[in-house]
Amino acid sequence: MGYKLVNEEDLIKYFKIKKEGKLFNLNLSNLTKPIFVKLPFALKENVASLIGLMPDGSLIKDLMRVFFHQKKDPRKIELFNDLILELFSENIILFRKENFKGKQIYVNSKTLAWFLYYILKLPKSDEQMRIPEWIFNSPKSVKIAYLQQAFDMEGTILKKLTEIRFVSGDELFAEDIKNLLSILEIKSSLTFAPRKKQPNGQYRVHIYGKENFKKFKEIGFRIPSLKNRFDLLVKKYEIL
Repeated sequence: MGYKLVNEEDLIKYFKIKKEGKLFNLNLSNLTKPIFVKLPFALKENVASLIGLMPDGSLIKDLMRVFFHQKKDPRKIELFNDLILELFSENIILFRKENFKGKQIYVNSKTLAWFLYYILKLPKSDEQMRIPEWIFNSPKSVKIAYLQQAFDMEGTILKKLTEIRFVSGDELFAEDIKNLLSILEIKSSLTFAPRKKQPNGQYRVHIYGKENFKKFKEIGFRIPSLKNRFDLLVKKYEIL
């Protein structure tokens, strides 16, 4: 199974399209700034990585801004920056802010927000977070690329090295994660835990056991603290 492709006919419903050299200029009107993409636009690992970061980001509900926030690992800010420029051209201007809550990066681009929402099926900030359907229908490498970023954003490893866990406030999103893991033959369970600081509680996807940890190695972690703990888990269970 190859990459899912976005063609010109998939875009004309939403955008004005003009070919400029090797790229296509996508715009909404003369009042908005364009983005530039290659067509067909292949939903490859880099696109999945960008979407996988977005549990820590959002599409503002009026679709005027794409926002990403990070406290765990500042390098994810650079990854978000690089993926946006790689996929949608270096003409895009990204803005940064930093405060006690961490680092933020955002793009004031209605055209980009429309592309993420209508083409890549990323939910808006006032909608239920879900894994886009195309991720499920893409090659294994694309599924892994998505899960790598999603687990870096919302995953953890218990200190006793007995469990890998993914947490979310959204039940359907947690179910999506569980289902995507299942496609990769990683067994997991889903539970709900009330939380004092979270009125709606927390949904947890639990991964246990050497065989599941061995298969999870393809996903792994890139955030230093989690990577170090995963290395200890691999050593504990003698996973090659």
